[in-house]
Amino acid sequence: MPKKLLLLVNPHSGSGKSLAACEYLKQQLTDYEFNTLVSEYKGHFVDFLQKEDLNQYEKIVIFGGDGTMHEVTNGIAEKADTPPLLLFPCGGGKALNHDIDNLTWASSLKKFHKNNTKQIDIFEVEFPNASANEKKLYGFNIIGWGLVSDINLLAEKLRWLGGLRYSIAAIVYIFKNPAFSGRVVVDDEIFTGNFCFVLACNTQHTGKAMKIAPLAALDDGLLDILVIKHVPFFHLLRLFPLIFSGKHIHSPLVIYKKAKKFSIEAEPMTLVIDGEVKGQPPLKAEVLGNKINMIV
Repeated sequence: MPKKLLLLVNPHSGSGKSLAACEYLKQQLTDYEFNTLVSEYKGHFVDFLQKEDLNQYEKIVIFGGDGTMHEVTNGIAEKADTPPLLLFPCGGGKALNHDIDNLTWASSLKKFHKNNTKQIDIFEVEFPNASANEKKLYGFNIIGWGLVSDINLLAEKLRWLGGLRYSIAAIVYIFKNPAFSGRVVVDDEIFTGNFCFVLACNTQHTGKAMKIAPLAALDDGLLDILVIKHVPFFHLLRLFPLIFSGKHIHSPLVIYKKAKKFSIEAEPMTLVIDGEVKGQPPLKAEVLGNKINMIV
């Protein structure tokens, strides 16, 4: 009986090459049987994975970016013993792919054959004021509030610029420099006042190769949380280039914490979760350790 793979393809993902990447893999794996699902609407993979018997597959290969991985995470988060996942680098930001050094189709194929896996963490986010079907979701990458949310919203409108859109959007909003008032609790430590942004990270990278949380580990059972109080824009402008190397965490402007859980109480505004624009404060988030079997 041939080995069977589930191939999940987001044709609209960042680089627009997901379908071609899927065909590339199929041509390399002639001894496999494939079940290929091409996404037709937002949330398609969530709906499919929650209902599908995944025990029939040896592996699940995802052709997309961090937003596609976000859907897959929400589709399998409440299932036990799911097959290993492999994320082909077809997105715009490629945060997870940067973390596991998997940035080409060739490297993905090598990782497929080596089949080295790691149980990685995910996080659960609860929105107490949301409607019944939107009170909880899961993520694997980031939760962003404040300036990072505005940056992501603008970056979505600049998709035609490719990965460069994140840097351009960041510079635009650094000059605008809005302040966000709220109450942030990191484990038992409380921060109040005006903020530039708060970012909780499970991955080291976000955006286009921004090493925003250089001390983060995918399997340490903790979120790396950056709290930036509101400061004049020129301080942020000096800080921004350091994000690509991770040196920004040594700045006195950056409060960097590792925590199991955190919460935000603030006026409603859109959040960014795994690169997706969704949810509003108040929110509570907590790490769920070693939940997804990932090929790394």
